[in-house]
Amino acid sequence: MTADPASPAPTAARARGWDVYAIALEDDPHPRWGALREREPVFDAGGGVYFVTRWALVDEILRDPRHRAGIGVAASFGAETGLVHDVMRAWLMSLDGAPQQRARDLVRREFTPRKIEGLRPLIAQIADRLVAQIEAAPPESTIDLVPTLAFALPSEVIRSLFGIPVDEWKNGIEATILSAGSGPNDGITMIEGLARDFDARLRSGRIPDGLLARLCQPDPELGALSPLEVVANAVLLVTAAIDTTAGLIGNAIACLLERPALLERVRREPARVAAVVEETLRFEPSALSCSRTAGVDLELEGVAIPAGSQLLLGLGAANRDPRRFGDPDRFDVDRDLSGLVSFGGGRHFCLGAALARLEARVALERLLVDGTFDYTIGGAVGGGPESASGPRWQKRNPTIRAHESLPVVLRPRVRAESRES
Repeated sequence: MTADPASPAPTAARARGWDVYAIALEDDPHPRWGALREREPVFDAGGGVYFVTRWALVDEILRDPRHRAGIGVAASFGAETGLVHDVMRAWLMSLDGAPQQRARDLVRREFTPRKIEGLRPLIAQIADRLVAQIEAAPPESTIDLVPTLAFALPSEVIRSLFGIPVDEWKNGIEATILSAGSGPNDGITMIEGLARDFDARLRSGRIPDGLLARLCQPDPELGALSPLEVVANAVLLVTAAIDTTAGLIGNAIACLLERPALLERVRREPARVAAVVEETLRFEPSALSCSRTAGVDLELEGVAIPAGSQLLLGLGAANRDPRRFGDPDRFDVDRDLSGLVSFGGGRHFCLGAALARLEARVALERLLVDGTFDYTIGGAVGGGPESASGPRWQKRNPTIRAHESLPVVLRPRVRAESRES
């Protein structure tokens, strides 16, 4: 059966224990995470949930095959019943064993290194068009780089991969994402809306040539995804491809603009863009956490954890563990960046990691290295009392750290060679 469109969306209310997610919605959660990491690296949050923040422990748990997929994403949204719960329990990151391997292998066909690298011309073409639109604004204008680039680039890339016409995408998928507010139920409403859209396509047969059609194609050896699994993984691909990549792009831009000397260095040494993206993944990752279900009784840092408990792994906190990364609160593109846990690890390592990295690199190269403007963070976007007057972090999803708004003032770029003459 396909996902049941009549299933009601539940009221979002995180159960006891999962309330620890609320830290992630603060404008700067890193100090509190750091304090927890030093005081209680395995924090008993109650309700069978243990928040793990030390890098070595997070890395160990991610790679331990005894642990199963966790329920953290559904819990973060407060989805306990209904269509959204069914979708989140059927998508790839919630599966284990043979079902997980089958689904992963079927989805992975579309994300091989060769296929990702083959997308570079498409990504560059989209980035060129978006940055050209930004650069068409007059000097001293204020532009919000989230809707114009950070969100627009990954949205257009994944739209192209799904093969959905532009108008249908903007009026359907994209409108559903953009209309979601910051209230406790808005994340659930968004996921449900996306699921209904893809479910309707399956029911009507309106399946364009692209990712959705590929997800429907059985493998001679692996078999086929069920209709619910197709819908669930289509939703996962869209939300992961847009939310986390938009966050990475926006966070990387902000990290550079906040450090003018580093930006000048990157412009002199464009090869450093890759290191900027990697350090952003450590310093300000867009994916903040993941979860596992303890497969055995554990004792971590003196804390007894019964089998079946939920291990909430603080990826953002672990990436700033001074035991693994020296001077972790300093943005340093020259550091050893091996060991990042930003994309998870083990059999649930993110399939879209290479695509996210590539999109972020292309965006930074086109906007800040090859571009014609300098950008100063700040300014007001819009014309009313709700106008954005500075960077603003999204508050809808506690698993994602991304700018909801990143306004910048455009100023003609003064190139280094001009200053030296």
